[in-house]
Amino acid sequence: MLKSPFDNREFDAFVLPNQLKVLLISDPEAEKAAASMDVAVGSGANPEAIPGLAHFLEHMLFLGTGKYPEADSYQSFISANGGSHNAFTAYENTNYFFDIRPQALPGALDRFSRFFIDPLFSPEYVERERHAVESEFQARRRDDRRRAHEVTKQVMNPAHGWSRFAVGDLRSLSDQEDLAIRDALIDFYHQYYSANLMSL
Repeated sequence: MLKSPFDNREFDAFVLPNQLKVLLISDPEAEKAAASMDVAVGSGANPEAIPGLAHFLEHMLFLGTGKYPEADSYQSFISANGGSHNAFTAYENTNYFFDIRPQALPGALDRFSRFFIDPLFSPEYVERERHAVESEFQARRRDDRRRAHEVTKQVMNPAHGWSRFAVGDLRSLSDQEDLAIRDALIDFYHQYYSANLMSL
């Protein structure tokens, strides 16, 4: 690892036996601790018939796990410990991240890790999050940067995945004749959310 001689932080990089890539940075003077998990799959992997599925999955991972089944367990813990959290879905990757007071890092990491181990995908939250994705889509329709992005997509080769609708809305994230949206979500998770495609 290359490091500046002026950088006083300690670094370690390694790959776990399950192929998860890890970069650790230690800075005893930092005011907050933080973590980020990057999954090397994004909207480019959306099935053609289900635009927005990767983004919808990003939303659903926050809503309870086997170890922490309450839908707001992670968010409440982060907030109660002076932190913040978010995620985004891009074309080639999806990223989840948080910061928190250093003493609470072990508890935050435990809750965070469960997204990638035992998410519940609780049926009662599927409809709610479909509407949350729809709200995001509608809220950004008038945003100039979003409009410019959409214009760029219109002039792209329509055979390329980047030209397709990626955010998702109520229509694209509806049950289909032969497939429930929750089942498609779980299939997508099992297909792509694998440690060898993740970097922590």
